[in-house]
Amino acid sequence: MAKTVSCLLALVSFLGLTASISQAENVQQDEALPALNAQFETTECARPCKKTIKHAWWMWRTPEKVELRKAQSANSELWVLQADKTISYAFLMHDEKKLIEYSDVDLKMLNQAMDAKKWEALTKLVTQKDLASMQKKTLKRQYQGLSLMQYDGKLNGVETHITWVPALQVPLKMTYVYPKHQLTINLLNHNVQQATMTATTEQAMLGYDRIDYTDIGDMEHAASAKVWLSKATDAPGLHSHHH
Repeated sequence: MAKTVSCLLALVSFLGLTASISQAENVQQDEALPALNAQFETTECARPCKKTIKHAWWMWRTPEKVELRKAQSANSELWVLQADKTISYAFLMHDEKKLIEYSDVDLKMLNQAMDAKKWEALTKLVTQKDLASMQKKTLKRQYQGLSLMQYDGKLNGVETHITWVPALQVPLKMTYVYPKHQLTINLLNHNVQQATMTATTEQAMLGYDRIDYTDIGDMEHAASAKVWLSKATDAPGLHSHHH
């Protein structure tokens, strides 16, 4: 699957969730998102599924913030919903203790600008508008005492099956069936207490070097910067320079 960099950086680049991002009007969040400390697993396979590729990843979510990190990665991505409803983005490099900050202008220039629609797809993995377009039924089984809804249909022409946890506002399982391959996202754990990885705190980020994305062009030729920049190839706008 092509790993293109687009508006939903983490989801599109390492999860491949293009189906949940449709061109539609902004959706306002009427109720606060429940906090989530969750581990997911993405499974890809060529159809019929005999050999699979699996990727575990973390989502740490509050009503105003979401951080995504692959299980084996030293980097993570952080989006923050500001008081004025703009959405800021930072690429965090934990081993290097560096934080690349992107302004609204930077994101628009990179065609990565976020709006309420994309924020919803990022924080819930699917939008309410998409769910409303699918066939819905209530399931008898539960997930850790929480009720489940099943949604089946097509999103952007792709056969899609979603087992939804209303109380958590994320899927328990989400499957996209393409003509030649299949992609499934499973919620492995939520509200993990003894996690091997945890969300990056504001306190921790105080110890990081903050770098404006616009300054990176001036730094690229410095020997000291080349080393850590080579580890930031997943950061928006840097993929073409350091492959």
